[in-house]
Amino acid sequence: MEEFEAIVKIISELLDLDAYIEPKYDGSNVTVVEGAFYTRNLNPLPKNFEESVRRALGEKYCALVKLSKKYQVFFELGGAKNSPAGFTDAWNGDWDYRIFDLMLGSQFLLPEKVEKLCKEYGLKFVGFKVVSVREVLESWKDLLLKYQCYEGFVLKIFPPLSVLKKIPHHRQYNAVLVKFKHEYVGEVRGIIVRKKKEKGKVVAVRKPPLVKSEIMGAINKAHLELGDAIFDKKKAVPLIFRKVKEEAVKHNCAVPKASQILRYYMEYINKLKSEER
Repeated sequence: MEEFEAIVKIISELLDLDAYIEPKYDGSNVTVVEGAFYTRNLNPLPKNFEESVRRALGEKYCALVKLSKKYQVFFELGGAKNSPAGFTDAWNGDWDYRIFDLMLGSQFLLPEKVEKLCKEYGLKFVGFKVVSVREVLESWKDLLLKYQCYEGFVLKIFPPLSVLKKIPHHRQYNAVLVKFKHEYVGEVRGIIVRKKKEKGKVVAVRKPPLVKSEIMGAINKAHLELGDAIFDKKKAVPLIFRKVKEEAVKHNCAVPKASQILRYYMEYINKLKSEER
């Protein structure tokens, strides 16, 4: 979020653009291409999670597969049994889902189009409201209050190409996506001091801590790749550490201590074990 605020200061044209805000459901990011289900990083979805997808979709499973023959489908797989950050109230039952994006080629569809297609196919969509970027930046904490049952909300902007080209390191997509979470409210976004060498000198680098929901989300991503092997510490821990580090780099946060990651990993698998009883 801080990175986006910095970008807006440089590219003031973004401020007056209309934007979409969508609830951020708490679950696992799954994508579907030509009827095949993958994790966010395009690793095949383990069998046990494919079964959970079928339970979540029920009779609409075939409709989703049909939609994925034309569009790449992105949806959140959640429910009482799969909410890493603990925001279960927005879900119905043990397994549920919400479609949040459709992509054609390398272009995201506008939310209005996604909503229309979801209605045609009888599929669940996250929903959205339209606001200005300026309004979001000025009152995002107030907006978050309307999303108490969710992790927060996602801001989506579809700028003209002339503006997109000005955004540093932007991927070759037509949209800008920014997450706003409850954990960001009132948080100092901490001061964790790390040291690195710069031109032969050791200098202090101040970075905020990675919030718990991002760590739990990283563990969930490892779970999606490993399936039941998530309980095997020798297999799970190295992958979890790598996933957490990737999230820390992505959000420009400090990598948590190993003891903290292990504590959250144990919390995650203990919850899974309690649900199996």
